[in-house]
Amino acid sequence: MSDAASLPFVTVISTGGTIARYSDNPCDTVDYAEIGQDLDSSDLLSALPAVVRARFRVREITFSQKDSSHLDMSQWAALACRIRDLLAENPDMAGIVVTHGTTTLEEGAFFLDLVLRADRPVVLVGAQRPASAISADGPANLHAALLVAACPQARGKGVLVVADNEVHAAASVTKAATYRLDTFRSPDFGPLGVIEGDEVHFARQPLGRRHIDSAVLGRIAHGWPRVDICYSYSGGDGAAIAAFHAAGARGIVVASMLPGMCAPGENDALDAVRAQDVAVVMSSQGSCGATIPRQDLRQRGIVAAGRLRPRQARILLTLCLAMDMTMERIAEMFDIS
Repeated sequence: MSDAASLPFVTVISTGGTIARYSDNPCDTVDYAEIGQDLDSSDLLSALPAVVRARFRVREITFSQKDSSHLDMSQWAALACRIRDLLAENPDMAGIVVTHGTTTLEEGAFFLDLVLRADRPVVLVGAQRPASAISADGPANLHAALLVAACPQARGKGVLVVADNEVHAAASVTKAATYRLDTFRSPDFGPLGVIEGDEVHFARQPLGRRHIDSAVLGRIAHGWPRVDICYSYSGGDGAAIAAFHAAGARGIVVASMLPGMCAPGENDALDAVRAQDVAVVMSSQGSCGATIPRQDLRQRGIVAAGRLRPRQARILLTLCLAMDMTMERIAEMFDIS
């Protein structure tokens, strides 16, 4: 038997979500979120076979037991501070695994990637089926996440998302399917690596990583600038944009028609709020390709989101505004070059 001190030391932080839900009906893969029961981190680990658990030295921490649709930036900020402190206090720790609901996992991962500068891996993992379901995917995903967190080659790659035996960069991953197990995908360039058997294989490095000064965590913890997302559509008159402005939005992210276009009425409304110093970022509804800073957008003072999707763009814009960045600096943060 292996000496415990020689085993990879990994902390597992549970925040709730499908991976930590249990239903009395093993066929229930839909209603468990409302009628199921919560599990904590020890329950998740106990679902792994003993031979798997014996390969790691694991610390278990229950941070929250919430559906991820209930999480917000103040809670992600608290989570980031906890992760930062754990890494600083435990230099022998190989990495951290965060179990997280899949609904907002791509947002939580991107937030953490922006504010954490850890060289050791921080791995987010979830599940599409509750722990009680036939062929539940949580245990396999958790095992894969532990392998990645303990993998020396995962260092320096930022926050990672592990699902369905793939490793994704936080800035490129998105949830693409409602119930399918292969829901997490990186549409433009694919995953960073894969897990095959008990081995982690990386094929490339993350592209275009961004960082926000960690001082933002103190500001976000006490509230954040309002930033809304406006979904563009043919014939849109801009009423939603005006309503967001009236509600106090300091920033608006447009989920535009591809490749970054809005209806005339929406354009008029966007120009009106820009004249009132509201920051506007143009993203698109598509899952692939970038929103380019075309001449029209530059002339109107609108920032192009690059390859960030609307919900990710909202997080970055919120953090930029919380740090009182100028529009020029915000444009640099979104730049894909």
